[in-house]
Amino acid sequence: MRLFVDTHAHLGDPAFDADRDCVFARARDAGVTRIVEIADHPDEWARAVAIARARPESTRCALGLHPYYADRFDADFPARLRAALDAAPCAAAIGEIGLDFAKSSVSRETQRAAFKALAAAGRDWAIPLVIHCRDAYDDLLTILRELFTAPPTGRRFHGVVHCFSGTPEQARACAGLGFALGADGPVTYKKNDALREAFRSAGPDCAVLETDSPYLPPQTARGRRNEPSAIAEIAAKLAEVWSIGVDDVARITSRNAADLFAWP
Repeated sequence: MRLFVDTHAHLGDPAFDADRDCVFARARDAGVTRIVEIADHPDEWARAVAIARARPESTRCALGLHPYYADRFDADFPARLRAALDAAPCAAAIGEIGLDFAKSSVSRETQRAAFKALAAAGRDWAIPLVIHCRDAYDDLLTILRELFTAPPTGRRFHGVVHCFSGTPEQARACAGLGFALGADGPVTYKKNDALREAFRSAGPDCAVLETDSPYLPPQTARGRRNEPSAIAEIAAKLAEVWSIGVDDVARITSRNAADLFAWP
């Protein structure tokens, strides 16, 4: 049986309140054996930790501050984040954090300051980052090049650029700096040849699978709620992109995810 890892989901979202256990069951039936639950801001941290603690064999979580909420960052925030991470062994990463110049109402200057501080904290603490980037790849790469001047110590990745949407050149640059690339539903969309070319260019050894549930459903489910069981469609499209079998996609991306989150 093919075994997949969904490295980015929001199963604490109210969209799953009516059938959350069924969603996890369908994920298992689809071969999704591990899921990383993402908490976008402090109000969600406790819920993400609870979801992961309730499923210790299959679920970890990440605690962060989405660029939508970057104006909530202050001098005390890193200490609060570190305390929350230390209190939850199931917390495997910082995220999501990052830059969003497309939809966030927070100023770009504020976003950059918050992201840079949190990325530096993750580097210093040797905790992987889950990075959101939308219409901001030039700024993202400038910050990553400044902060991550050496390969990660004792691991393959500093973090992951979630739902990667950049160019082939930006894909190779992120991978070259020690960051995995998250492949989500958009890689299956009919008009996204440029995105598929970015993943082809970077290759499978830096890719991980994500659903971003309940958002970004793959092509066959567009307009409906997304969930981790849909990850096989993303894997099938990447198999076409890389001219390898779906079993190989599952094996390689699961290995990458294990390395990313130090999850044996």
